[in-house]
Amino acid sequence: MFHTSLRRLCVLGLVLACLFAPASIAAAQTPDSGGKPREARLLEDFIHYVLVARPELAHSSAQAIVESEIADADLYRIIDEMGVWGRLDDAVVRAMRVAELEDIAGRLQMRINRGRIDMARDPEEIARHIQNLAGTPRGRLMAEEALRAAGEYAVPQLLDVLTGSNPMELKVRCTEVLESIGRQAVTPLSVALPYVEPVTQERLCEILGQINHVHALPALRTLMNDPTAAQAARAAAGRAHQRLGGLADASTVDIWLTLADLYWSEAESLVAWPLEETNNVWYYRSGTGLYAVPVPTHIFAEVMAMRCAEQALRHDANSLPALSLWIASNFRRSDQLGEGEDPTYGPDRRPPLYYAVAAGPAAAQSVLDRANRDLNARLARHAIAALNGTAGGASLWVGGGRPSPLIDSLAFPERRVRYDAALALGRALPMDSFDGSDRVVPILAGAIRTGDERFAAVIADNEEDQRSIASNLRDMGFTVLPPRSSYAGLRGDLAAAPGVDLFLVMTSPDRAGEIVASIQTDLQVSATPVALLTASEDVMNLRRQFDGNRRVAVIRLGLSQDQLTNALQALVSTTTGELITSEEADTYAAEALQVLRDVAVRNSAAYDIKLAETALVEALTNFTGELRLTAAQTLSWVNGSRAQSALLNAALAEPDEAVQVALFEYVAHSAKRFGSYASEAQVAALVNLVKTAIGPVATAAAQAHGALNLPASNMVPLVVSD
Repeated sequence: MFHTSLRRLCVLGLVLACLFAPASIAAAQTPDSGGKPREARLLEDFIHYVLVARPELAHSSAQAIVESEIADADLYRIIDEMGVWGRLDDAVVRAMRVAELEDIAGRLQMRINRGRIDMARDPEEIARHIQNLAGTPRGRLMAEEALRAAGEYAVPQLLDVLTGSNPMELKVRCTEVLESIGRQAVTPLSVALPYVEPVTQERLCEILGQINHVHALPALRTLMNDPTAAQAARAAAGRAHQRLGGLADASTVDIWLTLADLYWSEAESLVAWPLEETNNVWYYRSGTGLYAVPVPTHIFAEVMAMRCAEQALRHDANSLPALSLWIASNFRRSDQLGEGEDPTYGPDRRPPLYYAVAAGPAAAQSVLDRANRDLNARLARHAIAALNGTAGGASLWVGGGRPSPLIDSLAFPERRVRYDAALALGRALPMDSFDGSDRVVPILAGAIRTGDERFAAVIADNEEDQRSIASNLRDMGFTVLPPRSSYAGLRGDLAAAPGVDLFLVMTSPDRAGEIVASIQTDLQVSATPVALLTASEDVMNLRRQFDGNRRVAVIRLGLSQDQLTNALQALVSTTTGELITSEEADTYAAEALQVLRDVAVRNSAAYDIKLAETALVEALTNFTGELRLTAAQTLSWVNGSRAQSALLNAALAEPDEAVQVALFEYVAHSAKRFGSYASEAQVAALVNLVKTAIGPVATAAAQAHGALNLPASNMVPLVVSD
């Protein structure tokens, strides 16, 4: 024990000596450049300064490398030629543990990794490795390893060997490499399959069968059923199809749609390089062969879903599932692309809404059904916009003998989707009720009352955290429901709220899963994003726990107000879209008022306008100009004392003569339709105004007096003078 402790003390002394070594000693130990490339000298300096604990000098060397204009692949070659991989890896690991070096060491490591990848994918390197497959055993092993590292990037040249007049031994080696590349080889080989010669088709089918990944099934099934293909190739495709577990009675359309749905679900197994900024979409052109077009990774799944749907439509132009999936994928592709570029979507392509409208209401309803299932608010709004332009009558609320997806959207957790759905159904002005018709008017009334108010709910284990989180949210402009310690405690408050835009949860990691599950299984709020606030040490575990759950963000405690605001805005933006703005709220209120007015005038049996009475009465106070007069006009069609009383009070108190005349006219309309609900105080005020007013106001007030069927004796003093 004593000797062990003494040895540790000696080691510690040596470490401390290195840590505090004078600069002159450190400089003396710096290796001489010896005419090497600048980057080689800088790498040796970085390694040396890390080992002698001179972080400021190590940082300077690493920064010079990171900012160097040398290509990443060339940097990787320099390191390879230097033979310093072991020492460099050790230095980077050590640097990562030093606060001053952590960031720059990470950036250096990224350049090295990119260089390794770029070098492996270099077409000249790939060609050299393919030739080495026919070389010495050691050279062959190194070539195979390099080609596997290149992955799908090696497939075009490996395929060229199979299709060319090359020695059989080299073709066999290339076949083995393609099989060892595995799932990354499936998509490019599947794309090439219809275009190569029959003998190569047979070989590719065997390779795809050996790789045994299901995304080869559609291409194999297509070749199996191709009457123009060689019989031997069709038989090979059938054998591979069976090996992959393909169903004998499945249609080609269904198999392509199954793959399209896998891409729609963003299955990571279908993405060759999920952590990279771009991924490849493969094409085959006569004379060029197999080639790739890189697209941003965040739209790769959508692009591929569209391509699979296009294949299905080639086999059945009347396939509504294929057409609607293509439209849905196109909408989502466009949303996720933002201001970026998609090189696969050529200038001859139209905006997504063009195709949705042209396809008709059945396709739009199908897209909306998918959006409802996925709780995709943006997609739902696109689909409803398409329905607004194409659908009418009962097709809006009935589809296939059951309530349409538009009816389901009335219960969508995101309020803008509910508003859009209610507006579409309200504008249709049906004469007969239907399942869900009782929800339309209350939702439109909510669009008038809520405005741009943003609602948040807080769940935290103790009252201090509840108060602190709620205060932060109020500073961000949220209306915060009463904070609770459990989701069950929030249920009553949620039922009374028009909707919730955000949940902020601060609890122990073992309770987080339970709370998130409670939120996401409640249909009222299932699409609402959830932010989990947690300590730094729990961040990684919670992120792993909710990996793939887009509606959950794990946020480290201790962020500044601005940082927290940015994190929450990013979460909301990627789930339900941006928070509702005042401009949007005003637009929804105006449209809702107009639709409610039309509903009231139509007097449809499908809708009960009285359900909007409270919102319309509030609108007389909260709105001005045309919106206020629209609310007044609508109230004149509501049979009730509250509606008429609000109109009469507004008219009596209005200072603007023109507006006052209009309000009295609506009072008169209400009275003619439903009789008088005026109180004694209102009657007295009206009689006084009739006696004292002059001009148009006097006439309008008198008209209201007559329509309310008030006693004619009220007017006698004006007729019989003293």
